[in-house]
Amino acid sequence: MTRATRPGEASERPDEGTLALLPTSGVENGEHVCAARLADADAAFVVAIRQSPGGWLDGRSETLPPTRFVATYPHPDCVRTVSDPGDLTGIGIAVSEFLDALPADATPGVCLDSLTTLLQYTGPTRVYRFLQVCVGRVRAADGTFHCHVDPSAHGDDVMTTLEDVFDVVLETSSR
Repeated sequence: MTRATRPGEASERPDEGTLALLPTSGVENGEHVCAARLADADAAFVVAIRQSPGGWLDGRSETLPPTRFVATYPHPDCVRTVSDPGDLTGIGIAVSEFLDALPADATPGVCLDSLTTLLQYTGPTRVYRFLQVCVGRVRAADGTFHCHVDPSAHGDDVMTTLEDVFDVVLETSSR
């Protein structure tokens, strides 16, 4: 697996950026990198809009911390189900409620799977604002946040704008 930061940014350990963008494709979905980023958290929260929570869990064989979901599909571990992947308000409320419910000393890990799906339902400006709010909340909780995105589904201008929100862009390769 190769890790890279955005050009011009210095980072001693780019793989440990608090906020990470995980470019993936239909072949490489980054499950291993995703699970590794969540493994050190005390609790994980997944915005599972690309697939069902059960499907998301099936794709990760690594041991995960207790994991809760917001999704468009009902699941026993869902703290909220949204009817539409474009419901950024509902998704944001669920992330905030998850973070607020954690003990003060807990380290949260948040995964958004995927930005590509969000962008199919809402515009890049709304998604950018949504990300700014979410990453601010996660950063304030001393947690980590990463998002899956298929860069081939978006123009360079959209990807450049999205990358601006994150500390690091991680590149994946097949294991």
